[in-house]
Parts: sequence; structure tokens; C-alpha cells
Amino acid sequence: MKRGHLLIILMLIALSMQVWAQKGFTIIQNNEGKIIAIPKFENYEFNIPKFAYKSYTPASTREIENRLRDFIPETPLTLDERPMDMQILSAAYRPFFNVFTPMLRDVSPMALDFDETTFKPINDNVDFMITGRQFTWPGMGGITEIAPQIAWHKDRWTVSGGAFAGRFFTPLNPSPGFMGGVNTHVSYEATNWLRLKAWGQYTMYDNDNKKNSFMIYSPYMNHSAVGGAMEFKITDNFGIGAGMQYEYNPMRRKMERQVLVYPIFGK
Repeated sequence: MKRGHLLIILMLIALSMQVWAQKGFTIIQNNEGKIIAIPKFENYEFNIPKFAYKSYTPASTREIENRLRDFIPETPLTLDERPMDMQILSAAYRPFFNVFTPMLRDVSPMALDFDETTFKPINDNVDFMITGRQFTWPGMGGITEIAPQIAWHKDRWTVSGGAFAGRFFTPLNPSPGFMGGVNTHVSYEATNWLRLKAWGQYTMYDNDNKKNSFMIYSPYMNHSAVGGAMEFKITDNFGIGAGMQYEYNPMRRKMERQVLVYPIFGK
């Protein structure tokens, strides 16, 4: 009885070993009738996650990275036609004081001067423009102003009007003084070679500068005046203008007559 149990146990062990051998070995029989066990080679696949250094972002800079992804740079819609030295975003062209300003003015008192005009058509007959300028005349003073204007034109007529405001300085007022006013201008092209013009301007100054001779007699400063002129076209690029203007003199408190004769260049 014991031998029977032992025989059964041995048969089960042999059967399990045979099953295990079939898993790990390939059993074949050669031409001579011999049984050969050849081990099987299994391919093991390791699912190791790939590591990319670019995907790692420190927690301290994630907010900045997200903002940079959403950032859209502004592209200018129009080409800047100013000189290259004025396109550079230098502090020398900003309206605030900077440490380089004294150095630039030592090189030239007019180094920071500018004259910029922006033009915007409203419709076929109305235009809007704004002019900002700064001029320095060594020994005579200087001026910085902004002047918005609206112009209406139809056929041979052109009518414009606006205001201006700014500051000025002369040898008699080293500290800049206020200046402002309004003006208007009318032009009529009578023929292809004759143009008629009329204008008027009212200028306000500080009370302390109403008797400033540098301001009153300088042709570069704005003055209260009214006048008219005729312009004759001689060639396509040259002409001559002649007219008369009455300018207010605050020192004499009256309008003074001025005869105008001036050349015209360009179309």
C-alpha cells in the first residue's frame, strides 16, 4: 500500500517536471531516436518611461512660462520712416530727463530737437493731424510744443484750424514759460498758377513774458497775427509768395504791419 502511494507521488512529480520542462525547453527527437531538450529564449519587455529634460519646469518658473506662451508681440502696422537713429528706443529721445542729456547737449544744443507729424484721414474731405516739435536756436532760445489740427478740403478750397500748447525759453527766462493759442488757415487755388491764402492766430503767454523782447521780436516764436498772401507758381518745383500780415506787439499794444515776400520750393 505504501509502495502504491510512493509510486503515485513519483508519477505526479515526474509529470510536473515534464510540464515545467515543456515550458522552459523544446523537446525534439533526432534521426537516431534520441530525445533532446533545447532551452527556450524568452523576450522580456521592460516598460521604462522615457525621461525628457525639456518637459521639466521648476515650480518657481511655471507661471512665467505660461505667460510667455500666451504672449503675442505687437507688430507695427506701418513702416517707420524716421531716420534710423530716431527709431532706436534710446532714452535720449524720451521726454524725461536722463543721464545722457547733458552729454548730448555738450556736443550740440540741437541734439534733442525733433519735428514729428501724424496724419489720419477721417473721410474723403476731412483729415486730422497732430504735430510735435522741439527747436533750439543757440543764443535766442527754444520751443517745445504740440499742435493738433483738423483740415477740410473740397475741390479748390482748403480750410484748417486747431490749437497749440507748449513751453519756450529765452535768455531772459531760463526757466521755461507757458505758451498756447489757436489758429486757422484758408487756402483757395484760383488757377493752376495762382493760390490765395489767409490766416489768423491768437497766442497767449505768461504775464511775465509779455514784454520779453526775445519772444516778441523772434520770427521763430508764435505771435498773435492775421494776414493774407498770393502765391505764384513759376515752375513745378518753385514759386514766389507775396502778402501782408498784421502782428500784435504787446509792448506797443497795437498791430504792426509786415510785408511778406518768400520763396516756395516743391509742389
